[in-house]
Amino acid sequence: MRPRLLYPLAVWVMWVLGVPLTLMVAGAAVVALSDAKTMVFDRPNLWWLGGVVPLAGLLTLYGFLRRRQAMFRFASESVAPLLATSVSPSRQALKAGLVAVSLVFLVAALVGPRWGMYLEKQRVFGVDVVVAVDVSRSMLAADLKPNRLERIKTELRQQLTERGAFRNAHRLGLIAFAGTTSLRLPLTTDHVAFRSKLEGLRVGMVPRGGTAIAQAIREAVDLFARSPEEATKLILLCTDGEDHEGGPVEETRVAWAEHGIRVYTIAVGDPARTAGAEVPESPGGKPLLHDGQIVFSKLDMDGLRKIAESGGGDLAVADDLRRIVDRIAGLRSTELTTEERMRHKPQYQWFVAAALLLLAMEGLIGETRRKQGDLFRRTWQESNGSEK
Repeated sequence: MRPRLLYPLAVWVMWVLGVPLTLMVAGAAVVALSDAKTMVFDRPNLWWLGGVVPLAGLLTLYGFLRRRQAMFRFASESVAPLLATSVSPSRQALKAGLVAVSLVFLVAALVGPRWGMYLEKQRVFGVDVVVAVDVSRSMLAADLKPNRLERIKTELRQQLTERGAFRNAHRLGLIAFAGTTSLRLPLTTDHVAFRSKLEGLRVGMVPRGGTAIAQAIREAVDLFARSPEEATKLILLCTDGEDHEGGPVEETRVAWAEHGIRVYTIAVGDPARTAGAEVPESPGGKPLLHDGQIVFSKLDMDGLRKIAESGGGDLAVADDLRRIVDRIAGLRSTELTTEERMRHKPQYQWFVAAALLLLAMEGLIGETRRKQGDLFRRTWQESNGSEK
């Protein structure tokens, strides 16, 4: 019996590479041709795991070739088949192929495919949080890198939308303020929308310059009008503390005493800079001048502390935002609303089931031939015939 019959390379290549790669290409074609609204994925960033399939196939082929080489190094071509009379090469290839195909289905399950729609009613429990972000020109100061505004946006994004403490819980609202206020997002559980609106904040988006903290607090209080009376409500005020209108402490005291709304202040700036930081005309631009003098912005820690104390909240610098978020996450949660949303049905379970079925089949398929005696006699006769 020839080596290629005992160890058929083409059969192994077909099962461990050809079939799995064909399935992957077919799946990619289905995804490419489908509408983005029809099919979505929970973890599309895990597509790279598909590279494990051809890598596993190549490693399997490498082991197969090493076994074939070792077999015929140990015995001659006429004797080697006698040492493997009970083994079915095609069954071995089939078993390896089933494992490879199961890897394809497992990768597909990990990506989390969803298609088909259903209506989901979701009761939302948590805390109502309105985030008020200062977008006045002083937020361009670079005592925090790259500047105050970009730094607090990064911290808010990481702590409110990426960490588990807030993700998929609590309602978030967003206000931008300078000399007046601009509502960017009402209270919502859609944290993706919150993140999008947060990323869009920039200096100059509020038409009136200056900083009116009291007005920002009043606007934030108004957003809680539709919150349940027993809900835990709070304002996260992110600013350098410079105020040109006056009255923030009084507004905070009213919010806490009459409406039960806590106010937490986040100091955006470097408290170690006693002289303050230069304010540029634009991000990374030359210093802003007023009457020929460079404009400096100093973080007002004392003013922000008074606001927090009068509002039943706490004060933290931007780098310590995580501590405040953890405190908020530990506050009493109440039912905020019941939402109805159209959701894509998760379909990963079908791929997991297919993978488990293939692995079960692989375990049930034996590697032995059905008629070992006939093969032994045929091989022995072929061997004797060649010797004669």
